[in-house]
Amino acid sequence: MRAGALFAALTLSTLLLRADAPSPRVLLREAERHSDAAIAEAAAAAPDEAVVLLRSGSRPIAQAISSAPPAVRVLLRFAEARCVPESACPAAAVFYRQIADKSLSFDQALALAARREAYFHQLVTLRLQGPDALFDRVLHQEAETIRSAWMEGGESRAASGVARMPARDLYALLAYGQREESEISFARFFDHELAPRLAGGRLLAAMQESRFLRARHFLVEAIRADRQSALATLAGAGNARLLALAAEGIASSPDPVTEGALAAEILEAYAALAPHRALEAALRKVAAANEPIAGLLAAWLERLRPGALEPATRALAAPYRAHLPAADTLDAAQACPQRRCTQRMMFFDDDDGVASFAAFEALYKKDPRWQWDERAAADGRASYIRVSRTGASGVTVEVFANRPRPANGAISMAWEGAEREANDTLATLLTQRGAATLFVQRGHAYHVPKAIAAVAPEARFVFLGGCRGTEHFLPLVERAPAAHVIATRSTGTLTINDPLLKAINDELADRGVIDWPAFWSAQSARFGRSALFGRYIPPHRNGAVLFLQGWQRFIAPQQASR
Repeated sequence: MRAGALFAALTLSTLLLRADAPSPRVLLREAERHSDAAIAEAAAAAPDEAVVLLRSGSRPIAQAISSAPPAVRVLLRFAEARCVPESACPAAAVFYRQIADKSLSFDQALALAARREAYFHQLVTLRLQGPDALFDRVLHQEAETIRSAWMEGGESRAASGVARMPARDLYALLAYGQREESEISFARFFDHELAPRLAGGRLLAAMQESRFLRARHFLVEAIRADRQSALATLAGAGNARLLALAAEGIASSPDPVTEGALAAEILEAYAALAPHRALEAALRKVAAANEPIAGLLAAWLERLRPGALEPATRALAAPYRAHLPAADTLDAAQACPQRRCTQRMMFFDDDDGVASFAAFEALYKKDPRWQWDERAAADGRASYIRVSRTGASGVTVEVFANRPRPANGAISMAWEGAEREANDTLATLLTQRGAATLFVQRGHAYHVPKAIAAVAPEARFVFLGGCRGTEHFLPLVERAPAAHVIATRSTGTLTINDPLLKAINDELADRGVIDWPAFWSAQSARFGRSALFGRYIPPHRNGAVLFLQGWQRFIAPQQASR
């Protein structure tokens, strides 16, 4: 590796590993508060942001970069360059290492940045040379930008350059880019661009040309867009190879546990759509380098397809069957102390929170079996709601909820204003009463990190109501390692959330136990097998959570003790 590339890779790794460090972009915007060395590191990690600020006249950044290693000093050339359009300069800056080692000229970098499809193609080409956090980040944002332009249609679609992209880049557009509602653009792009142009086996050829870059993420995004069956059909005779990609390369990935959780999600959605032989061979290959990962996945596949696996795969699964948690039954006798099931339902201070609360209130108030009480906190600052009933089983279910008040930090990642008051009030109350072993988060995905931080470690049931809740499984399992989890693969909606949650509470009160397979079958019939309900994952089918729980509770402690 050349000196400039080595410096960039090392400094980027340094920034990513320091958990207490601000993000490179934030650090650059606050450059006057940091040392020249820290600014140079941040510029190496976020050269596009550095160039935007250089072109706006930032002296601290210019000073820091002027004494940085030669590769980073390339960014100074962009400060005065003539760029058409203006966005070409910061976009081209991500190629500073290639400019420094002369594999790309300054003018070539600017020319690439001026043409969206050429720029994306070059990013993919460079990313295929090896792992690169900078190119991964930029590919994410470019994929979202191009897909957004394509979705607008008309001149925006023409300007996106999609029509001129080779097959490899069409695949990369869908392998990257996961915002809260990206399943909408994924589905439309898949239907109108990918499927027509890559039918007849060309999909696997395009994936192979991209060296199967982010193949597991691509397969998971297809699930979230409800295109897994269409994808298997598109792969044709290669669908067995497609399924095998769920396991390939896990052991050598930077984060095998997270990749294993993705694989478990893929198996749940694709296992019935393709032959398993290639997948089983891939699992056994993974086992040679990381047997626990492969063993847990084999045990999960065996649970999904009992009696269908090869003897060698069953032998691989055998030592790990007991480590893969069972989640078929939620029993109040184990989940609820003294047969009192305490649930915390968390709303947030935005329009969605208000709408969700109104639906929650209407549903419970019209059922005379449930008692609705609104109470003031002891400090008089925030009120809360307690809704309760004791059912035929003798189990009492009580729901404690805050009433959202909008216009207080609607999209903040931190607790603010009324949100903080409500959170503090219920946290104090439930600490005094005992842990809430049932937890429900309502609202958008960007609120989920706050909600997870409020989950009791003793929680036995967690509902993530935000869109794409599956992206938050790892921190949730770390927080509440024994919880049964319901989440959405894509869009959550109050038309499903409220009747589903109330049915869960009624089942606990009346029966004292929930048999998830039977309960979920009844709910599926109730919702008419709606596409939206189909995107909710029940606890017993939540392979990613069960895999992570098996790893955290059984495998990780064994490895730590060695």
